[in-house]
Amino acid sequence: MAQKGKADAVDVRQNYTYAKKLKAVRAHVDEDMPTSEVMKRYGILSKSAFFRWCAAYRDGGAEAIKPKRRGRPRKDSLR
Repeated sequence: MAQKGKADAVDVRQNYTYAKKLKAVRAHVDEDMPTSEVMKRYGILSKSAFFRWCAAYRDGGAEAIKPKRRGRPRKDSLR
């Protein structure tokens, strides 16, 4: 019997482009399309992620759902 380890773990996180996020969020927030229909049409798997995008869009507009740089800044950019 083989043991399951980290090598067998499946990463189910999806990466969505900014354009896809924006279209989906606008369809739901601005055009009142139902959540289930938006998720099916744009291939969004996570309802919680979609709701986070919608909340960010309502609070800060399209700029709020743009991807942000992550991690520590490079030494070159500190000068």
